[in-house]
Amino acid sequence: MLRASGITVVIPVYCATGDHQRFLDEALRSVAAQTLRDFEVVIVDDVSPVDIVPLVESVEGLPRTRILRNACNIGHAESRNAGVRAAEGELIAFLDHDDIWLPNKLERQLEVIGANEDAALVFCDMEMFGSHANRLRIDQGIIPERPSFYWFVSHGNFTISASAVMVKRQAMLDIGLFDSRYSTCDDFDAWLKVLMNAPVVHIPEKLARYRLHEHNVNYTVDRLNDNRLLTSLIWRYWKKAGTGEQIRLLPRLARKLLGRIYFMVRRKRKFKD
Repeated sequence: MLRASGITVVIPVYCATGDHQRFLDEALRSVAAQTLRDFEVVIVDDVSPVDIVPLVESVEGLPRTRILRNACNIGHAESRNAGVRAAEGELIAFLDHDDIWLPNKLERQLEVIGANEDAALVFCDMEMFGSHANRLRIDQGIIPERPSFYWFVSHGNFTISASAVMVKRQAMLDIGLFDSRYSTCDDFDAWLKVLMNAPVVHIPEKLARYRLHEHNVNYTVDRLNDNRLLTSLIWRYWKKAGTGEQIRLLPRLARKLLGRIYFMVRRKRKFKD
């Protein structure tokens, strides 16, 4: 039986500015406010210039908490991986340090994953907020209860944020954790890989808040690299899929391949300029 004591919250952190400190404080307070108790928190500090220990210790009501500090800056994907490896729980709930949970987030997700024993992952809807909240529009009302691989590929990598997910730890280990070769959407890649092995379940309730701000909307993306990796994953799934699923996926594969050509041409022109 799945229990609160079997949950590990993994929070990758890179804290360099006053805004980062404020975001982390709000994220941790949302964890401390959870209606569930007795879970563990693993904070992975990716060599922050700011000492986060006093900030973490100042948050009252946090469950048992460990802070791991990376030897060098390894990025958010590998920091999440370090948290999963260190986790004692059989369920992992990810929280980015600039996002916030509603108080019943963990309790509700534990109920749903317990009621869907065949599922490896559950995710909830999210409310967009922050200084750049108008930069992203997602119609979460169209997400089915049990989305298929095809559905996710058709609707893109903004469908699930890591902060909306609770996943079985073994499911993450089985896929080799997050692929840090991506410049972005390493989490989308992971959810697709999990889905290739077991169902995922959508909870149509806003149980988390996704913050959009200048630090997470203005970053460098290697679109050619990410397109290549995702196309390879879709191709791997396509080869194992039934005929009907293969036919449905063909336009998506073709679109990814055309996208790769487009990004290659753009890169060559950029180098020439």
